[in-house]
Amino acid sequence: MDGTELSKESQLLKDFEEGRIPMMGFMRQAAELRQHGGFPHDPRLGTVVVAAFARHTEGRDLMACILEIEGFNVNIVERFSSVEDVVKMCCEPEVKSLCFSVQTTYDCPELLKVDGLLRSAGIRDRIVFNAGGSPISENMAEKAGCDVYAPTAVASVRLIKEAILKRI
Repeated sequence: MDGTELSKESQLLKDFEEGRIPMMGFMRQAAELRQHGGFPHDPRLGTVVVAAFARHTEGRDLMACILEIEGFNVNIVERFSSVEDVVKMCCEPEVKSLCFSVQTTYDCPELLKVDGLLRSAGIRDRIVFNAGGSPISENMAEKAGCDVYAPTAVASVRLIKEAILKRI
């Protein structure tokens, strides 16, 4: 590379963010890149717990994929896990961030519990909390106690990465 060319991973993210690749095409191409060497992890970023409510997996899996491309170690939460169980997963010392993908406004009351549960567990200060999805606005993210919010998954991941690196 001469310094102006993007890596395959960066080009894939750029194309997705700019709407040149639909989500399923993005996920398929990311899976192919993963099979051919994977993505380098940056140990400074630690682990991110990525969760969703009930059966919603598309947003969760999209966030997990983008986080992995950006160098995070990712722990994907199983479907139908309670917010209490998700927060327990965040108690592992290598976890630095929690991302929730929200599909419906029905899930928002559960989302509003997360900040308090992180505080009760004594880990709120080290966890960068993010929530996204169609029902999440900047106002809702603020009410939920999120540290970062962006209207797109790629922008959210960049803000999470920035927030974690600032804490180092």
